[in-house]
Amino acid sequence: MTAPQTSKTAWFPVFEPEVDHALFLQGYRNLLATGVGQILLASLVALATHKRADSDSLTLWLVYLVLTGLGYFLQMAYFKDEVLKPGPNLSGVKRWYRHRRTLQIMSSVGWGCISFLMAPEASAHNIYIMTAFAGVVGYSAAGNSANDFPGFVVSALTILLFFIWRLPSVFGDEANALMVMCVFYVAALTLVLRNTHNALRESIRIRLTNEVLAHSNAQQAARAEQANRDKSEFLAAASHDLRQPVHALLLLIEAYRQQVPSAQQHPLMQHITQAGQAINSLFNALMELSRLESGSEKPVLTEFELTATLGDAWQHVLPEAQHRGLRLRSYVAPSLAHTVVRTDPLLLKRIVGNLLSNAMRYTARGGVLLSLRRAHTNGGLWLEVWDTGIGISDDDQKRIFDPYVQLANRERDRTQGLGLGLAIVKHASEMLALDVTLHSTKGRGTCFRIRVPAHLIIQTSATHGPGLPRQTQPVAAVPDKPWLKDRRVLLIDDDPLVQQAMQALLRGWQLDVRAASRGDAVLKECAPNWEPECVLCDYRLPGALNGIEVLDLLLQTYPKTIGVLLTGELAQTVQQAAEDAGYLLLSKPVNASVLAFTLGTLLERRNEERES
Repeated sequence: MTAPQTSKTAWFPVFEPEVDHALFLQGYRNLLATGVGQILLASLVALATHKRADSDSLTLWLVYLVLTGLGYFLQMAYFKDEVLKPGPNLSGVKRWYRHRRTLQIMSSVGWGCISFLMAPEASAHNIYIMTAFAGVVGYSAAGNSANDFPGFVVSALTILLFFIWRLPSVFGDEANALMVMCVFYVAALTLVLRNTHNALRESIRIRLTNEVLAHSNAQQAARAEQANRDKSEFLAAASHDLRQPVHALLLLIEAYRQQVPSAQQHPLMQHITQAGQAINSLFNALMELSRLESGSEKPVLTEFELTATLGDAWQHVLPEAQHRGLRLRSYVAPSLAHTVVRTDPLLLKRIVGNLLSNAMRYTARGGVLLSLRRAHTNGGLWLEVWDTGIGISDDDQKRIFDPYVQLANRERDRTQGLGLGLAIVKHASEMLALDVTLHSTKGRGTCFRIRVPAHLIIQTSATHGPGLPRQTQPVAAVPDKPWLKDRRVLLIDDDPLVQQAMQALLRGWQLDVRAASRGDAVLKECAPNWEPECVLCDYRLPGALNGIEVLDLLLQTYPKTIGVLLTGELAQTVQQAAEDAGYLLLSKPVNASVLAFTLGTLLERRNEERES
């Protein structure tokens, strides 16, 4: 559709396909009323004048107008298919005008001949007819203003000429005044109708122009949305291939730092390490935001222990809190220690994890509190993250959930994050239909509050809940685990670069490492006297088996082995499948300190289980 061009003002409008098509549709809708109105009005005139009018003339006149009135119904049937066509049809609209004006002229002849029903010296009778004449002309003006001004002019002139032709024989010398009055009446109606019709055409032009603009805006918005989806879907689909070299780079950096201790203090090595960590942070945040924006991730609603999920998020940020020297605390209302909710646990954990990370990033001293308590109004629960950080001004609170917004990092210091965490919180909370609000005082701290609606709460109890850790005191760093030495770890990854980097890092920790590239040949790497204590397995492997199936196979042979799944996949199904199978999942790129902490915790737990 193209916007109609505004025509210059003229006595008769210029034909415009789009505008005249809209007028055709309006005129078509008036056909029924026009036909019924003509038949009824002619019948009423005949009823009012039958005592004084010539019976033969009256009968002929009435029959003629009834027949032409039925012609409007025939026009409705004839143009029915034309109305159903989607767009303006030049030939169809012009054909409508020809048929419509022909029928109008035929009806006008009949209404103009109403003057032949007048009788000399019959005042009341003639008043009826004069009134009918005025009404017919006015009705014609009203009916045609919606579709055909030239048609009205032809119709009105026809009625006028036939009507005043008879007046001298009825009124004699007084007919001249009546004729002038009739001419002025028709001329006045014509002028008014011309202005009305021009205004109507202009309003149609404006409407059509707005429709064109709306359609264009909708197309542009759709193209922009599609481009954003294509970008997000590309990043999601290519995430595995993109993550592998980044994963290998970070592992090689850490392995080199361990093998060459003197290089750790070299400025160049420190810059390389910072660059690698920045790539890792940006990549993880960008991949997660792209996955949420693309719509490829859908909430998987399930019932779960809320405090257990919050505990996982709490433990995940624990190393960062210890590194920053912050006190990480938690509070759960006694009556909510055992709370079961129905929502997506993975998305909820991401929301809480990003809020906790954001709180620690902008808190220089003091601590962060994760709390769960009952909402004061409308039922439900309040899940809150409090900090003693820099706070957020009222003006800035409106835009902190936009991507790449960092209020206290205008110089874009990468150590302060990338400004994607709260954008992820926004998208994830919208997917779960959770309200996220904040209260902040500049210079004193901030509270982010997630309201869990009452209809998502399945059960609450004060007993049997796993609870949350109460608090952790700030420490400088996570100490090395002495039990990593000589512990047996089996690595399964088909990427040679990742495999070499991982082996270098693990052997730097003095682990006994063996590696395999295919899942279907992994048992060959395990000698009869070498049983792996932990298996680090990539999800995407060559052959018929994926990482979960390989771990299942290994655990059938070595039931005491701990399985850990590594993946660069963004698909939510992979995370859900790993959780259903009972395996810990680490997303690539894996931070070396996180990997060391994880291995130390899992292997120490295995020692404790053996001793008990």
